[in-house]
Amino acid sequence: MKKHLATPLYKAIIALIIVVTYSCKTPEPRKPISRTTSSTTELSIENNKQIYAAEEAAIEKVIAGLDQKFERSTYGFYYSFTQKDSIKGKTPVFGDRVTFEYNVIALNGDTIYSKEELSPITKSMEQEYGIFRGMRDALKLMQAGEEATFYFPSYTGYGYYGDQDRIGTNVPFKSDVKLLGINIEE
Repeated sequence: MKKHLATPLYKAIIALIIVVTYSCKTPEPRKPISRTTSSTTELSIENNKQIYAAEEAAIEKVIAGLDQKFERSTYGFYYSFTQKDSIKGKTPVFGDRVTFEYNVIALNGDTIYSKEELSPITKSMEQEYGIFRGMRDALKLMQAGEEATFYFPSYTGYGYYGDQDRIGTNVPFKSDVKLLGINIEE
Protein backbone atom coordinates (compact mmCIF):
# COMPACT_ATOMS: atom_id res chain seq x y z
CA MET A 1 0.00 0.00 0.00
CA LYS A 2 2.85 2.43 0.66
CA LYS A 3 4.53 1.41 -2.54
CA HIS A 4 3.38 4.59 -4.37
CA LEU A 5 5.80 6.77 -2.30
CA ALA A 6 8.78 5.17 -4.02
CA THR A 7 7.62 5.64 -7.61
CA PRO A 8 9.84 7.74 -9.88
CA LEU A 9 6.96 10.11 -10.70
CA TYR A 10 6.39 10.81 -7.00
CA LYS A 11 10.10 11.49 -6.44
CA ALA A 12 10.19 13.83 -9.45
CA ILE A 13 7.20 15.80 -8.12
CA ILE A 14 8.80 16.17 -4.67
CA ALA A 15 12.10 17.31 -6.26
CA LEU A 16 10.22 19.83 -8.43
CA ILE A 17 8.38 21.24 -5.38
CA ILE A 18 11.69 21.66 -3.52
CA VAL A 19 13.38 23.38 -6.49
CA VAL A 20 10.43 25.72 -7.05
CA THR A 21 10.25 26.58 -3.34
CA TYR A 22 13.91 27.57 -3.09
CA SER A 23 14.02 29.32 -6.46
CA CYS A 24 11.24 31.71 -5.44
CA LYS A 25 13.53 33.36 -2.91
CA THR A 26 14.15 37.00 -3.87
CA PRO A 27 17.71 37.81 -4.86
CA GLU A 28 19.71 39.84 -2.42
CA PRO A 29 21.38 42.98 -3.77
CA ARG A 30 25.11 42.82 -4.23
CA LYS A 31 27.16 44.82 -1.77
CA PRO A 32 29.05 47.74 -3.36
CA ILE A 33 32.69 47.04 -4.08
CA SER A 34 33.86 50.56 -3.34
CA ARG A 35 32.22 53.63 -1.98
CA THR A 36 32.78 57.25 -2.93
CA THR A 37 33.42 59.28 0.13
CA SER A 38 32.66 62.92 0.57
CA SER A 39 36.37 63.51 1.18
CA THR A 40 37.12 62.38 -2.41
CA THR A 41 34.52 64.79 -3.75
CA GLU A 42 35.81 67.61 -1.56
CA LEU A 43 39.36 66.92 -2.74
CA SER A 44 38.23 67.07 -6.37
CA ILE A 45 36.40 70.35 -5.77
CA GLU A 46 39.44 71.84 -4.06
CA ASN A 47 41.71 70.67 -6.90
CA ASN A 48 39.43 72.28 -9.51
CA LYS A 49 39.35 75.54 -7.56
CA GLN A 50 43.14 75.63 -7.57
CA ILE A 51 43.31 74.91 -11.31
CA TYR A 52 40.81 77.65 -12.12
CA ALA A 53 42.51 80.15 -9.80
CA ALA A 54 45.83 79.50 -11.56
CA GLU A 55 44.18 79.93 -14.98
CA GLU A 56 42.52 83.20 -13.92
CA ALA A 57 45.85 84.48 -12.57
CA ALA A 58 47.60 83.57 -15.86
CA ILE A 59 44.93 85.37 -17.90
CA GLU A 60 45.02 88.44 -15.64
CA LYS A 61 48.82 88.56 -15.95
CA VAL A 62 48.59 88.50 -19.77
CA ILE A 63 45.89 91.19 -20.03
CA ALA A 64 47.66 93.41 -17.48
CA GLY A 65 50.46 93.87 -20.02
CA LEU A 66 48.12 94.90 -22.85
CA ASP A 67 46.94 98.36 -23.92
CA GLN A 68 43.31 97.23 -24.11
CA LYS A 69 40.94 97.44 -21.15
CA PHE A 70 39.30 94.08 -20.43
CA GLU A 71 36.15 93.36 -18.47
CA ARG A 72 35.30 90.13 -16.69
CA SER A 73 31.91 88.79 -17.76
CA THR A 74 29.42 87.15 -15.44
CA TYR A 75 30.10 83.96 -17.42
CA GLY A 76 33.73 83.82 -16.22
CA PHE A 77 35.70 85.00 -19.27
CA TYR A 78 37.41 88.32 -20.03
CA TYR A 79 36.58 90.46 -23.06
CA SER A 80 37.40 93.71 -24.83
CA PHE A 81 35.74 95.08 -27.95
CA THR A 82 38.09 96.03 -30.78
CA GLN A 83 35.23 97.25 -32.99
CA LYS A 84 31.98 98.22 -31.28
CA ASP A 85 28.79 99.65 -32.72
CA SER A 86 27.83 102.78 -30.79
CA ILE A 87 24.12 102.26 -31.49
CA LYS A 88 22.42 99.64 -29.33
CA GLY A 89 21.28 96.90 -31.65
CA LYS A 90 20.17 93.28 -31.65
CA THR A 91 22.29 90.72 -29.88
CA PRO A 92 21.75 87.00 -30.48
CA VAL A 93 19.39 85.09 -28.23
CA PHE A 94 18.29 81.48 -27.89
CA GLY A 95 16.85 80.33 -31.21
CA ASP A 96 18.86 82.71 -33.45
CA ARG A 97 21.40 81.46 -35.98
CA VAL A 98 24.69 83.33 -35.96
CA THR A 99 27.52 83.52 -38.46
CA PHE A 100 30.89 84.37 -37.02
CA GLU A 101 34.61 83.88 -37.40
CA TYR A 102 37.14 83.21 -34.68
CA ASN A 103 40.57 81.85 -33.89
CA VAL A 104 42.12 80.07 -30.92
CA ILE A 105 45.44 81.34 -29.59
CA ALA A 106 47.37 80.00 -26.59
CA LEU A 107 48.17 82.45 -23.79
CA ASN A 108 51.82 82.43 -24.89
CA GLY A 109 50.76 83.73 -28.34
CA ASP A 110 51.04 80.49 -30.34
CA THR A 111 48.21 79.97 -32.82
CA ILE A 112 46.30 76.79 -32.09
CA TYR A 113 43.62 77.29 -34.77
CA SER A 114 43.62 80.17 -37.27
CA LYS A 115 40.50 81.96 -38.50
CA GLU A 116 41.04 80.34 -41.89
CA GLU A 117 40.83 76.87 -40.38
CA LEU A 118 37.68 77.53 -38.35
CA SER A 119 35.71 80.24 -40.12
CA PRO A 120 33.17 81.27 -41.07
CA ILE A 121 30.84 79.16 -39.00
CA THR A 122 27.05 79.33 -38.80
CA LYS A 123 25.38 77.77 -35.78
CA SER A 124 22.17 78.01 -33.86
CA MET A 125 22.66 79.57 -30.43
CA GLU A 126 21.18 76.57 -28.64
CA GLN A 127 23.40 73.96 -30.33
CA GLU A 128 25.51 72.10 -27.80
CA TYR A 129 28.00 70.76 -30.33
CA GLY A 130 30.31 72.81 -32.50
CA ILE A 131 30.43 75.81 -30.18
CA PHE A 132 31.91 75.63 -26.71
CA ARG A 133 29.92 77.16 -23.86
CA GLY A 134 32.06 80.27 -23.48
CA MET A 135 31.69 81.12 -27.17
CA ARG A 136 27.88 80.89 -27.02
CA ASP A 137 27.91 83.23 -24.01
CA ALA A 138 30.42 85.57 -25.69
CA LEU A 139 28.30 85.88 -28.83
CA LYS A 140 25.36 87.02 -26.66
CA LEU A 141 27.35 90.18 -25.86
CA MET A 142 27.92 91.14 -29.50
CA GLN A 143 25.99 92.80 -32.31
CA ALA A 144 26.44 92.04 -36.01
CA GLY A 145 29.64 93.60 -37.33
CA GLU A 146 31.35 93.86 -33.94
CA GLU A 147 34.74 92.38 -33.14
CA ALA A 148 36.08 91.46 -29.72
CA THR A 149 38.96 89.70 -28.03
CA PHE A 150 38.09 87.09 -25.42
CA TYR A 151 40.22 85.24 -22.88
CA PHE A 152 38.54 81.98 -21.89
CA PRO A 153 39.50 79.95 -18.80
CA SER A 154 39.31 76.23 -19.57
CA TYR A 155 35.99 75.76 -17.75
CA THR A 156 34.33 78.12 -20.26
CA GLY A 157 36.38 76.72 -23.16
CA TYR A 158 37.23 73.12 -23.87
CA GLY A 159 37.52 72.03 -20.24
CA TYR A 160 39.09 68.87 -18.92
CA TYR A 161 38.89 66.91 -22.18
CA GLY A 162 40.19 69.59 -24.55
CA ASP A 163 39.14 69.22 -28.16
CA GLN A 164 40.77 65.77 -28.59
CA ASP A 165 43.15 67.31 -31.15
CA ARG A 166 45.28 70.42 -30.52
CA ILE A 167 43.82 71.73 -27.26
CA GLY A 168 44.83 69.75 -24.21
CA THR A 169 43.44 69.34 -20.71
CA ASN A 170 42.51 72.54 -18.83
CA VAL A 171 43.97 74.97 -21.38
CA PRO A 172 42.92 78.63 -21.14
CA PHE A 173 43.13 80.54 -24.43
CA LYS A 174 42.50 83.78 -26.32
CA SER A 175 40.06 84.13 -29.19
CA ASP A 176 39.46 87.03 -31.59
CA VAL A 177 35.82 86.92 -32.66
CA LYS A 178 33.87 88.80 -35.34
CA LEU A 179 30.09 88.41 -35.44
CA LEU A 180 29.21 88.54 -39.13
CA GLY A 181 25.46 88.20 -38.88
CA ILE A 182 22.40 87.21 -36.91
CA ASN A 183 19.53 85.35 -38.57
CA ILE A 184 16.45 85.60 -36.41
CA GLU A 185 14.50 82.34 -36.28
CA GLU A 186 10.74 82.87 -36.30
